[in-house]
Amino acid sequence: MSFAGFGRVLVLMPLLLCAAAPQRDAEKDTTSILQANYLYNIAKLVEWRDPAMRQGNFIIGVIGGTNLYQELIKQYSTRTIGKQPIEVRKLPRSVEVERCHILFVGKGELALLPEIYKRMKDKPTMVITEYQGALDDGAVVNFVKVDNLLKYEMNMANAKDHGLVVGLTLKNLAHRVVE
Repeated sequence: MSFAGFGRVLVLMPLLLCAAAPQRDAEKDTTSILQANYLYNIAKLVEWRDPAMRQGNFIIGVIGGTNLYQELIKQYSTRTIGKQPIEVRKLPRSVEVERCHILFVGKGELALLPEIYKRMKDKPTMVITEYQGALDDGAVVNFVKVDNLLKYEMNMANAKDHGLVVGLTLKNLAHRVVE
């Protein structure tokens, strides 16, 4: 290869690397954008029976899911659920979870979930996850990929156990509902 040919390769290599990188990030960002949108709309279509949950800020806690957390902050932190301002919290990787309306636990934090499910059992918190079998384990909502599209499934018994009333629209839009 001539020096000129080698020079062209050196010039093109960073461009090729830059062009490839955003495609991987874009996929993650798209998933995070969709998950954030689902979380917001799910929250609007659920009623928390516990009167204490209808006061103060509407808290969305995120364990793992850094891109989701950033998207929630960017798109929804200035909005409200009913009359409650949304507060998004990035929670530490721990089973010690503070009070929140929605708790999202990312697939990278699966080891924490058995204990989180135990601790959240009778609390008015909607646990949302993203792994196969989550509804059987205790999640109220679980994100799934169907034909390469992000969808959600719901467990109505788990919702009831957490004192949540799920709107008919939310049930009808779910990919799968477990009664």
